[in-house]
Amino acid sequence: MALHLLLPLLLLASTLLIAQAQGIGSSASDCCLKNSQKVVPSSWVKSYSLQGPKSGCLLRAVVFTTKRNKKICASPTDLAVQKLMQNLDKKDKKKGQSPRPRGRPKWQKQQWV
Repeated sequence: MALHLLLPLLLLASTLLIAQAQGIGSSASDCCLKNSQKVVPSSWVKSYSLQGPKSGCLLRAVVFTTKRNKKICASPTDLAVQKLMQNLDKKDKKKGQSPRPRGRPKWQKQQWV
């Protein structure tokens, strides 16, 4: 009788172990397998992220996200890639700043009655 209860649990446990061993559900499935050799136009790119051993991927790469939400993998040692990363970082810093005030300050505005 106990064998009938134990058998389904054993099957479930073995299925989960096999699925985990195959990498189902891991984030490593989003890893770049090779880097593009083409130059990525800066006007296409809106952001980037880094991948490598810390993110669970074997290949070290810069993953650019285009304005059309496509992913482009590039070599982090390429000088053009590094320059594009620096330009994106500068844009992000500028976005983080408060906008320059325009017009009169509030205390100088006239109130009409």
